[in-house]
Order: sequence, then C-alpha cells, then structure tokens
Amino acid sequence: MKETVLIERRDGGLARVILNKPESGNAYDDELICTLVTALDDLADDPDIKLVWLSGRGSHFCTGPDRQWLKRRQKVGRAEHYQDAEQLARLLSTLYNFPSPVLLTVRGDVNAAAVGLACCCDLVLASERSTFCITESLFGQVPALSSPYLIKVLGERAAKYYALTGEVMDAYTATRLGLVNRLVPSDELDAVAEVLARGILARSVESLRTTKSVLHLAANEVYDETLMESLIDCSTDVRSDVSENLRNGESA
Repeated sequence: MKETVLIERRDGGLARVILNKPESGNAYDDELICTLVTALDDLADDPDIKLVWLSGRGSHFCTGPDRQWLKRRQKVGRAEHYQDAEQLARLLSTLYNFPSPVLLTVRGDVNAAAVGLACCCDLVLASERSTFCITESLFGQVPALSSPYLIKVLGERAAKYYALTGEVMDAYTATRLGLVNRLVPSDELDAVAEVLARGILARSVESLRTTKSVLHLAANEVYDETLMESLIDCSTDVRSDVSENLRNGESA
C-alpha cells in the first residue's frame, strides 16, 4: 500500500516530511491528516531534530480536501464530523507548536485548510507561480479551524477578505501579506531551501528550540510583568548555560 506521507531523516538534525499523493494534488483526507499528525508527534519526541522541512510531491503542495473523501463524509453523522474536525485541529496545533522550526516549500496550489497549514509553519518559501485560496466559503463551509492562524499571519482585514470572497491570492500578494517569506523560481526552490536549511542546521538544537519557544510566548501573551519576567528568566538561563559551557571548555 502506498504511503501518503514520506519521512526522510538526514544527518545533522533535518527531517523531511513529504505529502505523497501527487496524482490528486496531495489533497487531504482523514488518512493523510492522521498520518501527518503521527509523523509530527514522532519527530517532536526526537531531541536531535533541529528542522522539519515540509513539502509535497508533484505540481501542487495541497489542492484542498479530497473530493471522494468529502463525498463519503456527506452521509455520516455529527460524531464522525466532530472526529474529522478534531483531527484537523490537532494537526494545525501540532504543526504550529512543533518544538523545532518548520520550513515549508510550496509549488502550485494551496487551498482550503492547507492555507492554514502554511500559516502554522515558521518559514515559507514558495515558487513564483504558487497560489493560495481559502476556498471553504465557496462550498458552503467555513475555515473555522484555520481561522486563528489565518488572522495571526494575514491580519484580520486580509483574512476576512480572502475567506469571504474565496479570491485566489497569487504568490506576490501572499509574500506582501506575510504568508510567504521568500519567492523563488520553481526550478530553484529545493536548492534554495537546502541552503537555508544548512544555515539553520549549523545552530544548536537548544538555541533553535528556545528561540522558537520565546517568540511563540511573546506573540501569544499580553506583554505584562509576568511575560517580561518569563523572558528575563529565559534570557538569563540561556546566557548562564553558554557561560558554563565556556568555563567547562577552558578547564578541560
């Protein structure tokens, strides 16, 4: 049976996670979502992982939900729909809260909840011809599970515009709005990602994970005395660890 998600672990702390349904544009269904959650959970438990690189095989990163899956789910009850929503919510949360940085490379179409998925990644490189579309409202659905991440990345005004209109967002607009960090010619996308990955992998896993954790904390909490004390403690802990390592190196 064909694997819908491929995992490639490389030396140096890199893990590639590749959606492997190119014949359907990597459209997601319950199987792909559950498999992706399990894969990310396993990688999160590996203390040596410095960077996860997420991508899709074929011409598109993810064209949205699988039509056959949607057709099958039309006849199920509320309990089954709740289970589907719970799994997708868990995938988005797992990706956003992954302890190490997550790099996404995008080609082609990114539709529906896959736009939310892109918002949950830390670094996004996209080909110049890639497009993004929050398609749910076009089919009588709502992007409920993606909405916190869409607003966080796009801002409320842009998130409302693209969610309500279903208008396609080209790669240049996505970059201007902050969904994409950098545009790259399609034939150079993997090479540019490799260079970026090498730079990140040159850093210590502790530094990468702590930096991401601190930025998440600062982004999601009100900046008050409690948050300020947490950030001071974090900075002090990291600096103390560096000093201790230097002292140990000098005494060795």
